[in-house]
Amino acid sequence: MSQQSSLIYSFVARGTVILVEFTDFKGNFTSIAAQCLQKLPSSNNKFTYNCDGHTFNYLVENGFSNRSIY
Repeated sequence: MSQQSSLIYSFVARGTVILVEFTDFKGNFTSIAAQCLQKLPSSNNKFTYNCDGHTFNYLVENGFSNRSIY
């Protein structure tokens, strides 16, 4: 049986401006999110990568970005 991951951090942004965010954890999520927004590939509207045991999911639609970390 696979272990289910918990949502650690999520945000919605317009361009590179974070409009709303959520987390129950302490960390520098906002600054990391801002850095990542500047580096998102413009050619993809969906983007996922794994780093340090976490999964980072991005969805860009109509200029809005949604990012979730599990």
